[in-house]
Amino acid sequence: MTDQMPKIDLELVRGIVSTRGKNKGRLRASKPQVDRLHVGQNEFGLDLYEPEEHQGKTAYIWRMVAFYVSPKRQHHCMPCTADFDVPKRWGDAKRARLAELDKIVDVVVDSIKPERRHGLNRWAQAYGLAGTPQGAIVYR
Repeated sequence: MTDQMPKIDLELVRGIVSTRGKNKGRLRASKPQVDRLHVGQNEFGLDLYEPEEHQGKTAYIWRMVAFYVSPKRQHHCMPCTADFDVPKRWGDAKRARLAELDKIVDVVVDSIKPERRHGLNRWAQAYGLAGTPQGAIVYR
């Protein structure tokens, strides 16, 4: 039963929670869809697209939560490009928006028991912060 996604309170963030089937009420197994909206053209005549705001924020929250708690090892890769789904990619406004979304991620992750935070536990073991009393065992 360890391969099931963690149970999440639906009132926190609805878009990252599965609503059908056996995983109803659990973290979605894949990132929510993000539509790209045409916002104009740049000085070279190339079309510019931005992610839809609500969908983009939901996708960011899902990716960060999946990194921390998902039992799927594919979700444990560093989420370096997770913020690409959040509109307005650059600057102080972007950093402030990400800080706000990270607070939501913290609330969701804190609502899950520590032993169910699979990604966090895997990285802790990789860094020698969990596992054996001497730290992680490295095989060469």
